[in-house]
Amino acid sequence: MELQGSTVIVTGGSRGIGRGIVEAFAAEGANVVIGDLLGNAEVAAACAETTAVLRAAGAGVHAVEVDVRDPAANEALVAAALSTFGRLDVVCANAGVIVPKPLAQTSAEEWDFMFDVNAKGAFLTCAAAIPHFTEQKAGCFVVTASIAGKRGQAGAGAYAASKFAAVGLTQSLSMELAPLNIRANAICPGYLGTSMWLNDILGRQKDAGKDTSQVFERFATQNTPLGRPQTPADIGQAAVYLARADNVTGVALNVAGGLEQW
Repeated sequence: MELQGSTVIVTGGSRGIGRGIVEAFAAEGANVVIGDLLGNAEVAAACAETTAVLRAAGAGVHAVEVDVRDPAANEALVAAALSTFGRLDVVCANAGVIVPKPLAQTSAEEWDFMFDVNAKGAFLTCAAAIPHFTEQKAGCFVVTASIAGKRGQAGAGAYAASKFAAVGLTQSLSMELAPLNIRANAICPGYLGTSMWLNDILGRQKDAGKDTSQVFERFATQNTPLGRPQTPADIGQAAVYLARADNVTGVALNVAGGLEQW
């Protein structure tokens, strides 16, 4: 796929992994549509900063309020991409959440929240683009899963289950849509120092007076074969590869520094 002049949707694209994906596609000359919870002040501020930096560099960037759990919001996101840039080529279903708890302590509401965003949200974002991709007989989905979507995780079982679902969704889309020249792949990140890790997973370390970034850096370095955490840029690089790789579909690609190679 030629990315120069293409249009790419990235949900959860304001910060963290999403921003890494946005920046990677923009660097290739793609127009990018960020779908995010812009009604949240913190997210809106991050989105404004991301779009300002990219526009200053000459990139085509458009931001849209979207709750990926809402079918109509996803349909509006696709419509906004088409009306703004006149085309749609790649959809990155990246929005994700985590509530890290042992399964016995996870409430039904917390389980539903993670599945609604991580699995149902990815499904709804992809489903909204399928009619357009079908009409043009071309398109590419990239779903952000996790290494936790390949192997269960103690202390984050519901999150792992939702990411297993995201991988299964991606593989099923790839099989169903291949005859239409539509591809679907997943990325399985390892350890990244994003707000999800530093605030949601390691936030409890603050109670012990520990710096979460130092705790994370030490953990990731010690537990990753290549000896460093992953970065949003690493995930962006993988997303660009999967968008370009015209004969690759149904893959759940680990970007984890050698961790969990299966």
